Amino acid sequence: MKRVLRWIGFTVAGLAALVLLALAVCTIIVRQKQAKRWNVTPAGLVIPSDSASIARGRHLAVAITKCTNCHGEDMAGRTFLDGMPFARFSSANVTPGGPVHNWSDADWVRAVRNGVAPDGRGLIFMPSDAYNFLSAEDLGAILAWVKQLPPVTRPMGPIEFGPIGKMLWSTGQAQFQQARVIDQSAPFAPAPPVGPTPEYGRYLTVVGGCSICHGPNLAGGIKEGPRGTPPSANLTPAGFKGWTEADFFRALREGTKPDGSGINPFMPWVLTRQMTDDEIRAVWSYLQTIPAVATK
Repeated sequence: MKRVLRWIGFTVAGLAALVLLALAVCTIIVRQKQAKRWNVTPAGLVIPSDSASIARGRHLAVAITKCTNCHGEDMAGRTFLDGMPFARFSSANVTPGGPVHNWSDADWVRAVRNGVAPDGRGLIFMPSDAYNFLSAEDLGAILAWVKQLPPVTRPMGPIEFGPIGKMLWSTGQAQFQQARVIDQSAPFAPAPPVGPTPEYGRYLTVVGGCSICHGPNLAGGIKEGPRGTPPSANLTPAGFKGWTEADFFRALREGTKPDGSGINPFMPWVLTRQMTDDEIRAVWSYLQTIPAVATK
């Protein structure tokens, strides 16, 4: 019996040692990823300062690209994911009272569009893979709004990876630096004309980062958010069986499904409710054109 217990002890100790070794390797790989630097020359952009551009920029930043969802209503940063042992992510203070106060226009473009900080490091959890598709006019308007925000002084919260987050990133099962997947040399592309068309709806869906939660094919089934958050919805025609355009409006404006049940607040309908009628119609019309895919 003692021999059996001894072997069990050796086995448990060996397994624990392997786990610790694997975690140490994952930690090294994650640190190497965070230490990588990019030498990016951002695409040239003139940032306007007129009131119409600033108002347009606020609408885009809040209702479409949903910047306030991570940076907070005052854009001064907040801890938007506190999910250890996965990770703890906090956004930066991007008001003039934060560390961005001395950024150049090129620094702003590089950070938002390329996911790269002024010192060349890749920004963590910055959805630049979506913002890389913003037109020059729309990105300029967003930056015009951000640069004139009231200054707020607030220390930045933590960016920490737990053992699960380290394992996922080091093994390539998750990507937290979008600078790694962006075509850093891509020029600005014009946005389709504003209107309730599938073409404009596709543009809004891409720059709005819908694929982050709903997947590249928008079929959903992805579990993001705090514990208890349900899998994301299927936005393909397979997931909208029985829905009407009016149902889609209620979902994005009121956060309710056709059966009257509420949509989980992790879906930022409090922001999408500020979309214009034409923008919502455009997204709806686009979603009707994509392939129907069953949620796995």
